[in-house]
Formats: sequence, C-alpha cells, structure tokens
Amino acid sequence: MNNCLRKIKRLEKLFSDNFYNGSGKTAFNIEEGRIPIMVSAPHAINQFRDGKVKYADMYTGGIAKYLHEKTGCHVIYSCMYTESDPNYDEFEVNKYQQELLEYVNKHNIILLLDIHGAAKEREYAVEMGTAPDLKQLSENNTVNNSEEDPSLQQYKFIDDIIRIIFEDEFQHHSIAQKNVVKNMIFHAGDQNTVTKCISEKTNTSCIQLEINGNYRNPDNANEFISLVNSLITIIDFFNKIDWKLQSQKIIEECIRRRGKN
Repeated sequence: MNNCLRKIKRLEKLFSDNFYNGSGKTAFNIEEGRIPIMVSAPHAINQFRDGKVKYADMYTGGIAKYLHEKTGCHVIYSCMYTESDPNYDEFEVNKYQQELLEYVNKHNIILLLDIHGAAKEREYAVEMGTAPDLKQLSENNTVNNSEEDPSLQQYKFIDDIIRIIFEDEFQHHSIAQKNVVKNMIFHAGDQNTVTKCISEKTNTSCIQLEINGNYRNPDNANEFISLVNSLITIIDFFNKIDWKLQSQKIIEECIRRRGKN
C-alpha cells in the first residue's frame, strides 16, 4: 500500500509543481502503451475556461501515469499550463484532442477512460458520463435507456461493468459515497468534451469518469488505494475481452469471469 502511495505522490509532482501549473516541457504528453486501452487526464493541472482559471483535478495525473506503468495502457495528460481547457475548447483550436484523435486512430484504441475530479461533497463516489443526446435527458437529468449512451458505441455494457467493479471495491469503506451513478451532472454531452469528441470522430468507446475527491485524497489511504485498484481491475478486465465477439457473447463472458472472482 505504502509503495503505491509513495509512487503516485512522486508522479503527481509533475502536475503539482508551480501551484498545479505543472512542470512539463509541453502542454500535454502521450506515453505509448501495449494494450488497446487508453487513459486521459486533461485536467491534471490548472486549466483556463471562460476567462478564469479552474483548479486542477488533483491526483488524476499521478494516477493516470501510475496506471500506465502498472497495466501497460496508453496515457495522455496535461502537464503545463497554457490558458486552455482540453475538455472544453473547440476542436479546431484544441491540440490535445487533435493529437489524441490521431493517436487513437493510429494505435487502434478500443476503449478510452477520461478521468476527472469531482468535489468531495458530491453524493456519489464516481459519476460516469456517456455523452447522451441532451434532448433525451429526463426531467431529473438522468438517462435510463442504454441506447442513449452514444460514447460507448456498440458496447453498451461497458458502464455496467465499470459500476460493478467500483461498487464492489468501495462497499467496505466508511466514506458515505459508495455508489456509482451515470449522466447525473457531468454527462459529457453538453460541451466539447474529450469523451464526446473522440467517440463522435472514431469507433473508440469512450467514457468520462468523475471521481469524488474523498477517493483522490492520499490522506484517505484505504479509499485512495481502492480507487487505484479498481481502475487497474477495470483496465485489465477490458484488456482481456475478445472484442471481436458479438456484444451478447462479450456480456456472457464478462458474467462468467466475474463469477470466478
């Protein structure tokens, strides 16, 4: 446990330097992996949106780099402040999304996990965003029909698997937020998000993960490790799926493998 915490704290320094303006030599960096899964952390440092600075999603950068080392996933992360917002700016001026799009196509990425930070006061542990059509949002701002998850492409079960893995891991902790919700507040569909952009321009399944600050705080060591372990499990799980099968066959395989755990 301590080794993981120490490692991620060291990795986080790239982002936390200069009051979370980062110490990278470029606005963002891509590190090549060896599996068809990619992690994105566009808000690992402070970003600039609508004329003001928005504070970094702390530890999303350090966690993303750690996941790259532990699982072999590809990773992209912001690491130097440039008065831009990779998860908001229009594609024509968004270098982060432009290079990510090219990279995803070149490396045949099947699944992109775009990780963000939510305030610790949020009522959930993790919120998943699948870029629904805003016209189909219900009155309580949620989407219940799995066909309304365009960013998941044809693999509509991805969010269910992610929810099960997170909630299985979180259920034993004392923190009140243990549940995983979808498209409740940050649904990734109302602006030029990484999830919306890449899923619309490629065949890659994309999902936005907004992670509660209580789980991104290394002072909450058990919860922090649970978050990291969950993400490793999610990446390893999807890496082992035979994506060439029909969706129903994949679901059956998922159920079979979960039953063995």
